[in-house]
Amino acid sequence: MQRFLQGRIDLVRYLDNNPSVHYADKVLIISAVLSACASHCWPGQRIDQKRFIELLVKHSPDDYHTSWISVPSLLNTALINESETPYGKAGNETRIYCDDEIDLSLQSAIIKYPQVSLKNLKQHSYAYLIYERLRNGYSHEYWHGDSITHVPASVREARLSYIGRLSGAIINRMISFHLDYLITLADYHISILPQESCQPPSCWWIIDERKI
Repeated sequence: MQRFLQGRIDLVRYLDNNPSVHYADKVLIISAVLSACASHCWPGQRIDQKRFIELLVKHSPDDYHTSWISVPSLLNTALINESETPYGKAGNETRIYCDDEIDLSLQSAIIKYPQVSLKNLKQHSYAYLIYERLRNGYSHEYWHGDSITHVPASVREARLSYIGRLSGAIINRMISFHLDYLITLADYHISILPQESCQPPSCWWIIDERKI
């Protein structure tokens, strides 16, 4: 199975050199590979979201930041105000940000935004957004939904980058998951794919409401 999945990611790399192949096509393959890794670890029905997010959060290296919270995503759903973010500083309203310039670890987000529930914070984690916006979006509708863009806001090396897009009187913070980051994430999980299925956790991360 590892060889087959690695072949799909090698295909994505090959397709990335073809300008006629859309980001959606490549991300659909990458997210399907991640989903396959998760289902191999924890077979079963009606747990696709839980196991996908569990794989990314609990079994990825810390520097992949899969449990980190997207601050612009929190803004887009009105859970926080711009004054509580770097956008609130004069002159930064339309600044382009990369992930490590604005986003927070889950622990830091809990402290900075005590008004936001743990459940809501987790629903703005990278792992959750990858599942809901990329995996589900492209699988079911071949569309990522609002607030996601396939065009990276920054050419710098980053996991994510953000750009503001005016919608009426509101600036919508567009999120771009950089393809290199997603490829590296898939590569890693293919490399550690176990031979046998694993025991499921006593409580999946996405529904665990215990304080960290």
